[in-house]
Formats: sequence, structure tokens, C-alpha cells
Amino acid sequence: SPSAFAGSRAGLEELPHVERYETVLPRELPVPRGKRDLSAPPSTYPSHVLYSIRAEGREHLLWLEKNRALLGQHYTETHYSADGSEITEQPDTQDHCFYQGHVRGQPDSAASISTCGGLSGFFRVNETTFLLEPLEGAVAGRHAVYRAAHLRGKRGTCREPGATLQYDREPKIPAAMKLYRWKSGPVQKGPRYVELVLVADNQEFRKHKDLRTVQNRMKEIVNHVDKLYQPLRLRVALIGLEVWNHRDKITVSPNPEVTLDNFLHWRESELLRKKPHDNAQLITGVDFHGNTVGLAKKLVMCTQDSGGVNQDHSTNPIGAASTMAHEMGHNLGMSHDEDVAGCRCPVPKADGGCVMAGSVGLVYPKLFSRCSEQDMWQFLGDPRTSCLLNAPRADELYGGPVCGNQFVERGEQCDCGTPQECSDRCCNATTCQLREGAECARGECCQDCKMKAAGTLCRASKNDCDLAEHCSGLSAECPEDVFQENGISCQHGSGYCYNGACPSHGEQCRALWGAGRGCGGCPSPAEPALTAVSRRDVKCGTLLCLSDNTQPILGTGYYSFGYYFGRFKCKAVIAGSDAGEAAELRLVPTGAKCGEEMV
Repeated sequence: SPSAFAGSRAGLEELPHVERYETVLPRELPVPRGKRDLSAPPSTYPSHVLYSIRAEGREHLLWLEKNRALLGQHYTETHYSADGSEITEQPDTQDHCFYQGHVRGQPDSAASISTCGGLSGFFRVNETTFLLEPLEGAVAGRHAVYRAAHLRGKRGTCREPGATLQYDREPKIPAAMKLYRWKSGPVQKGPRYVELVLVADNQEFRKHKDLRTVQNRMKEIVNHVDKLYQPLRLRVALIGLEVWNHRDKITVSPNPEVTLDNFLHWRESELLRKKPHDNAQLITGVDFHGNTVGLAKKLVMCTQDSGGVNQDHSTNPIGAASTMAHEMGHNLGMSHDEDVAGCRCPVPKADGGCVMAGSVGLVYPKLFSRCSEQDMWQFLGDPRTSCLLNAPRADELYGGPVCGNQFVERGEQCDCGTPQECSDRCCNATTCQLREGAECARGECCQDCKMKAAGTLCRASKNDCDLAEHCSGLSAECPEDVFQENGISCQHGSGYCYNGACPSHGEQCRALWGAGRGCGGCPSPAEPALTAVSRRDVKCGTLLCLSDNTQPILGTGYYSFGYYFGRFKCKAVIAGSDAGEAAELRLVPTGAKCGEEMV
């Protein structure tokens, strides 16, 4: 009944961000001896824990296992001294307190919990998500447990009924990615690994005041995000955490587009140099304009634009985790569910809906829709996303090998997760060894627990400049994706291969000016002197296009040359302050043929 959730008046003052909650005393129960990792070194935080929590009149047993894949052995933490000097630490024995698991006896349940100072996180059972947080610092102290629907956040400032937060508008696709014709071959769905660097800005630090508090909050956010992505066979590992406790390294604007541009520029010019990674996310304490809480570009994982910005809009970290999972989803090629024809989320909006909905209501989402999963795997068929294929080595996972973490490590033949999670009939989830008669468990070259024959196609070529890969007969994995050498002729002699693609004038003109009659590169002018472009160089440098469109479809800055071919005018983009995305495409693409033996 509703009264079961009502805290005392004093309690409600303790948690002003929660409408209603129940006060509980979690009980830690002994872990069965067989579940302990006796080979692990002594630890402040054990490998497995079991808690009993009473909510809505029922007892829930939370079986939790330390998320050993959360931090790499080379994980670093960066902050700044009072004079602004950078301090980077690499803890030798980072004994973290972040766990994942399930509710015992409840199929399809899930839990993501931090035990750093009491219990904080979420557990899901029977389609209901409960949030848990301490009322006092000690583990043995009082805790609040409440339905996610009773958490107040940024939307609490909206007075209209059913008000929602806007994650972002349908994100932009970087101009260079629009040139690619998505033509994925069959893709083995998993596993993939995102090596993440997370940055907390100065406003986020000031909001929480203490460096260790901010660092633990950021790790809890990543722990939640990793749990959301695991059903998609994708893991998120934190390899770097930076807190701007002295001052911001960029201008963090209430305009999320400005902040995203600034963050991605800083990532490319500064962060990648000192800490190579796959993806970077900013967590900010700045309130973005309107109801927007995040922004990212689409189809950019493993590129210079691989990142996003996220407002920490709720007192509970689950809010920022939901936003970050959504923005990273765009990086991975996912569209908003509403923008995909026929897309249907199996969970009602009132119960949280799906991660890639365009807006979030009163309850945070708990899973990805089928169309989001399809979007992601179509994108991951592109060879340019190969940065996600490198599984962390066994010695790079915090805590060493452990059976059940979905990483195949030293001494294991397979690892399909815990016995509750595992659906692989080739793998024994208890021992992480292949079942009797099985030759393999997963991989592009594994079928029905047997190796595919040598020479079997496992990755088709995607274009003239990509090479097909075939199974060796000795490994379950498809060989590394390789391309034709740069400079090989492609598309019937109209271009040269460059990093697996065949760039051309016509394709770039269509991306810049739009498809239409007459859109393509300009022929050599009859009178070169009139155009200030020599006959030899007309197809090099600035991209010249024939089009009947009056303006580029991207941006606005452009210039029209004064000569025609038929009724079409030869045009070029001049990058001005208003050129926008058009500036990215104003030059002939690298690798395009611009003359005999000229690129």
C-alpha cells in the first residue's frame, strides 16, 4: 500500500530528492564457502556478498559479485593540485567496492550495487526497479529503498503532468560518416569492449565537494552503464577517470552543443595523447538549457568524435547512468526508438521503457529495444569499429581471472557469465570449461560447438577496398579484419583505396549538396583562367561540384563559380563561420583520384 512507502517527516527531510521511501536495515548473510575466491589476495571488499533487503513487504536476497571487469590494471585517476598541476595516480591494488548480480530466485532480475559507504544502487525484480541508498554512512545503518518512480530529478521543476526529460535531439551524424554506404556482412554478435575515460567537470566536483566522493560516484555510474550493456554482449571498462577539481579544461556551457564541441576538441588535442581510449564521456554539474540532459554524435565510436556530454541531473547516480548509456548508444550507431519505423519497446513507458527513447519519464529505463540492438550490430559490422574487438588481457583485469565475468581469461576455455546468466550450451558456467564433445563456445568460426571448416567465409568484403576473411579451422575467431593496400585502384578506376574505403568526388558532392540531377564533380573548365583553377588541378584541393541546388544541404557558407555546364553551375564551399558541417566536406576527400596517378 502507499503508506508502506511513507518515511517519517524527519526521514523525508533527509532525502528531499525522493517523494516516498521505506526505511530498511539490510542484513549481510554468510556467503557459501564454495563461492569464495580463496586464491584471491586479502581484500577489504570480498569477491562475493549476499544481502537481505525487505521492500514492499517482501524479502529480496541480493547475490552480488565484484565487477572485476570495471577497472583495468592500468586504470588511472587524474586530479589537480591547488596550483593547477596535474596529478595522475595508478593504484597498484585498487580494492574497489562495486558489484553486480541478481535477486535470488527471480528470473531476469538484475542488481548493480556499490558498497563503498553503505549500499547504493539498484535492483530489478518482476519489472520493478528499486533504488537503494544509505541514510547513514555505516553499512549496518538505516537505508532508504524506493521505487524508481519516486525519485525526483530535473523533471521535478516541471509543473505539467507527465513532464519528461529530453535526452537530446536526434543526434548529428558527422559529415565524413555520411559518405559510408552501410553494407555490413554477417557479424558475430560479441563480445565487444569499450575502453572508457570518464571526466567530471568542476561544477560536478563543487556539488559533491570531496574528491573521493566524486570518484566513487563516477565509478558507480559506469558500473550501472556496464550492467545495462551486458545483455548486448558489450562491456564497458573504465580505464581512466579525470576530475577537474581545480578548474575546467574547457568552457562548459549550458548549451549542450557548445559543450560537446569543446569536449570533443579537447579530447582529440589533449586527452588521446596522454591516455589512449575508445570513448570519452563528460559528466557535468552544469544545468543544460531546457529539459535536455545529454548530447552525442551518432556512428562515431572509435573515431575522433567518440564521446558525449551528460548532465548529472539527479541526486541518485542512476539518472546520469541512464543518460550516459543513451549517449553512448548514439556513439554506437543507435537511433531514437521513435525514429525507427516499426520499433517497439517491450517495456511500457510507465515502467521505464527503453534506453534509446527520445525522452525519459518518471522511471529510468532498464533495457535496450531490439531495434537499438540491431542498429548497434549493423554499425559494428564496419571495420572502422575494430577498436572494440581487443579484449582486455587476463593480466589487465583488476583482481585477475575469475569464472563468471564473461571474459575468457587464463585457465578458462569459455566464460558465459554466472550460471543464472549463461545460455551457452557449449560452456559449463560453473567451471568455465567446454562441455564434453565441444570444440568451442563462441566466435564467428564456431557453430553448434564445433569449429567451422578451414576456408569458410566468416567476414565478407564490404567494398572494393576491403578483403574477405575466412576461418582457419584452428580457431573459433575470425581473423583480424584487413583492407586492400592504400593506392589500389577501385570503383572501376574512379578512385584509389584509402584505409578500407574508396573515396570519390561524386559521393562527397552528393553528401555536401544532396542527391539530385546533375550532382557530381565538375569537368575541367573550357577556360581555366576564368575560374582561377588550372585544368590539371581542377579535381584536387577544394571540392568542385555540379548541382542545381542553391545551397549545400549541410551548413550555409558557399561560393558559386561563374561558369555552367548545361544548366548546372559549378560550386564550391568556402569555410566561413556559418559553414557548419559543410566545412568538413569542402575539400576533395583524402584518397580520391584527382588525376592520373594523383590523389
